[in-house]
Amino acid sequence: MKKYLLPLLLVLLVLPVLAQASVLTLTAERGEAFVAKVNGRTINYTASKLVRLDNLRPGKHYVELKVRSRHGMYKLGQEVFVPVGAEVMYGVRTLGRSGKAYLRLLREVPLVPPVVVRPAPPMPRYPDRHDRDYGRHDRYDPAPRHDNDDAYCRNLMSSREVDRLLQTMDSRDFENTKLSIARDAVSSGSIRAEDLKRLLQQFDYESMQVEFAKFAYEYVCDKEHFYYIYDLFRYDSSVQELERYSGRR
Repeated sequence: MKKYLLPLLLVLLVLPVLAQASVLTLTAERGEAFVAKVNGRTINYTASKLVRLDNLRPGKHYVELKVRSRHGMYKLGQEVFVPVGAEVMYGVRTLGRSGKAYLRLLREVPLVPPVVVRPAPPMPRYPDRHDRDYGRHDRYDPAPRHDNDDAYCRNLMSSREVDRLLQTMDSRDFENTKLSIARDAVSSGSIRAEDLKRLLQQFDYESMQVEFAKFAYEYVCDKEHFYYIYDLFRYDSSVQELERYSGRR
């Protein structure tokens, strides 16, 4: 009986590791749209500048790309490695007029557990009046400040709150009004990078998108995923400006 226990224990130890899915992100470094296949399966049928594959089995994967550029169609096939419990980003780089392209590793970020939104603590109750024996006027004391609050994603906007904000912005015609509404909403708490991307799509002008993205960066809960918004921008200069800005923060 004992000889079966050791293999069983090994299987139980390995199963949690296998269950840790990983994420593969492909992005065009020079802004060319591409269609991607991973292990023979087409990921995006419409050419895009950024492709993200969730819940991917860790290990080696074969990536095939068709990249459209002003010099024609580039094709490549390359094996990539995705570690356990990590998100890796590979950049798609084309080589001039040669018709060749390749993938290079840009970053590797450990996946963090889902953000747990903590309920707000109850407001302290203060007496309406201080003891008259002290001869002091009516006043309220401020709530105590907690120095460790910055370590959490405080007042994280829920999906429902983001949907309501999108509806409010969509009802306005002027870009400046939309910007003012979005700033007020975001500055009262924190927001996920994916939801920030949805808000940016409400603006018609790229300059306004860049301005709001800079403002909202301080309130992004998962700053390691800030690059999710980059495929919204038409011009590489906008992406480079945001990369420089976030790199200085």
